[in-house]
Amino acid sequence: MKMTKDVALMMIGAGAVLAYQKYSKPAMKQISKTMNKALDKADKKLNNMMN
Repeated sequence: MKMTKDVALMMIGAGAVLAYQKYSKPAMKQISKTMNKALDKADKKLNNMMN
């Protein structure tokens, strides 16, 4: 029983590592792109308020 649980946990861990390796770069790029858009929007608002 304990061995089955250990094997299952190792498989879940391996799946998580593979998913992270596959999807981390695209996800980080998307997060970065979204943050840049939000910062640009805030910067434009500030510039409009100053002018």
